Amino acid sequence: MANSHGLKSNIVKKQAAARKLAKGKKKKDHSAYIGNENPQARKNQSYKDRKHYLENKQKFPKKKLKTKNIDALKEQGVLDERGFFVKGKKKNFVTKSMVDEKGLDFYGMPR
Repeated sequence: MANSHGLKSNIVKKQAAARKLAKGKKKKDHSAYIGNENPQARKNQSYKDRKHYLENKQKFPKKKLKTKNIDALKEQGVLDERGFFVKGKKKNFVTKSMVDEKGLDFYGMPR
């Protein structure tokens, strides 16, 4: 037995040739684009993770409000009476920040 892994030499040679052919293809395949990414972020995230991230992003597009009318959004139940979103981020739609007009946050505490 000439090699340590126990395979015949003709099989080992075929594997080596296949790896050599796949070398250029592999790099191209592993370059799934996930949006605004820097090279460092790409190196820290595996191809599988990037692919899943991209698929999920395409499946769940950003939710858009049906209207920008504050009264209509309150009637629909999207905003509460002070202008905060009921679901999701605790952000005020009227002031476009995390506090309402009086300077109180979602829980009624001063910030």
